[in-house]
Amino acid sequence: MFLQNYFQTMTSMLSKAKNKIISLGGIAHLSFRPSHLKFLMQQFSHARLQSDSEHLDSALKWLCYAHDKGYGGVSAGYSFLRGWLPPYPETTGYIIPTMLRASKLNDEFAERARRMGDWEIEIQLENGGVRGGMGLKEYPIVFNTGQVILGWIALYHHCGELRYLDAAKRAGNWLIANQDADGKWSQNTYLNAPRAYHSRVAWPLLEIYKITNENHYKEAANNFLNWLLPQQNINGFFPHMSLNPKELPITHTIAYTLRGLLECSKLLNDSTQEINFALDKAIDEILKNNPDIIANGNIAATLNNQWKPCSTYSCLTGNAQLAIILFKSQRADRPDRLRSALATVKRLKSFQNTQSSNKGIYGGLPSSFPIWGKYIPFTLPNWSTKFLVDLLLEKIESSKKLI
Repeated sequence: MFLQNYFQTMTSMLSKAKNKIISLGGIAHLSFRPSHLKFLMQQFSHARLQSDSEHLDSALKWLCYAHDKGYGGVSAGYSFLRGWLPPYPETTGYIIPTMLRASKLNDEFAERARRMGDWEIEIQLENGGVRGGMGLKEYPIVFNTGQVILGWIALYHHCGELRYLDAAKRAGNWLIANQDADGKWSQNTYLNAPRAYHSRVAWPLLEIYKITNENHYKEAANNFLNWLLPQQNINGFFPHMSLNPKELPITHTIAYTLRGLLECSKLLNDSTQEINFALDKAIDEILKNNPDIIANGNIAATLNNQWKPCSTYSCLTGNAQLAIILFKSQRADRPDRLRSALATVKRLKSFQNTQSSNKGIYGGLPSSFPIWGKYIPFTLPNWSTKFLVDLLLEKIESSKKLI
């Protein structure tokens, strides 16, 4: 009965998604390929886990193939409905540091990172901003611009070529020019709304400041933090963390917010501990209200303003991001952080396919579990696999430090 219900649900969801693509003028791309159906059948089975290094190797192969399919950038991902998607400037930008970090394993990854960074320079808009959305849109978006700066800065640190720093500064200057007087960004943003996760825009501005010592980058970052931090609720929750202001935040954007704060704290040496206090409060409350993450690495995709779970599916992208933060913030008086991070690694490895002959599936991490969950259904987006790589590298490197 379970399998019968499962296949009925699976078939219904695929048909609805296919019809939606067609109604929007798209093309449903081989929705019922055997490799897709096999993957769907494996969703609730317990895959044989391999070593962290083997899972890392599979994920890196997927990213390389996505790059090969991205016309210079990295394909936004593999869709069961459309096949390989167009390149995505935003995520290509923050995949660059991942590839450079992995280049310790293979020089090929550094060469790919350079090609990605060069492509980003080629398509940078004249005003310095970075194109929004997938493909080559003509409008800039604040968040996307910040993520590509992270890539250019990583390349500058890696090879010292000024063209990467120059591109980052042009982008940073555009961000500053578009910042509101109170420090937030509300124009040239998704749905023209301010976001708490623009902490990941303040972070790259501080990276530019660290290299150039040009104070206006630091001032802009501090202005944003001075807007954001006073809004934190007593339980650690931040407003404005949602992709859509009318919806609850997902773990993906919650983790964006917290990671931005974590990196800003490091770059500012947070002498007052204000940022660290805000970060600790949020992390502690997430773990307290979502004990499953400690036990088995599971957390709901959406959380309300009391940090309570409000969905029946998981955003695997957000799971990986949160685990990275837990690794980076672990300490002796917070043992649940390390336990949660390790449990999440194990869980995510079980959702990564390491057997499929379909290169769009092999090594990639789906956006959601089940894969028909609301967050980008039936897709393996490049950022899910990017954060899985980051997580596995974090765990491997963390383990070496303990030896």
